[in-house]
Amino acid sequence: MKHNLRTRGRALALTVVLTVGTAGCSVFSPFQTAETQSIGDGVAVPGLPDFQVENLALVTGVEGGDAVVTGTVENTGSDKVEFTISAGGSKASTTVDPNSVVTLGDADLTLSGLEEGAGDMVDVEVSAVDKTVPVLVPAVDPSGYYRPYAPKGWTPEPSPSSTAGEGSEEH
Repeated sequence: MKHNLRTRGRALALTVVLTVGTAGCSVFSPFQTAETQSIGDGVAVPGLPDFQVENLALVTGVEGGDAVVTGTVENTGSDKVEFTISAGGSKASTTVDPNSVVTLGDADLTLSGLEEGAGDMVDVEVSAVDKTVPVLVPAVDPSGYYRPYAPKGWTPEPSPSSTAGEGSEEH
């Protein structure tokens, strides 16, 4: 019986040591919920009082073409606000009523002659509530769930199709 108690004692001691040793593993790691992150393809725009801009992205098919502005803006203030975005020499704006949210893809905001193409980051300036904030915004391809926001006149490149004889080998 003494051998059994000794084994149990060692196992209990090992369990206590391992529990205490691993309990502090996350002490120096911040909680992921404590850090603000963009969870979509677009970016958030900080620093606009009474105004939130989330998931801002530009949908463009080709370099030098038009880009549709997508994302959401929320006016948490009590006055109407003019939201403006500009890139290069192009500018687009919409009015956001007090205490309301606007989906930008539905607001028909388009920047013309955007030099960058899909996959690039674009320097833009966002203005609202008498403040302008510079931000890097991703340009995305008008495919997948961005297809409905493709710029007017954009036509997708044809996808490669297979022919009847492709993939077979001749012997």
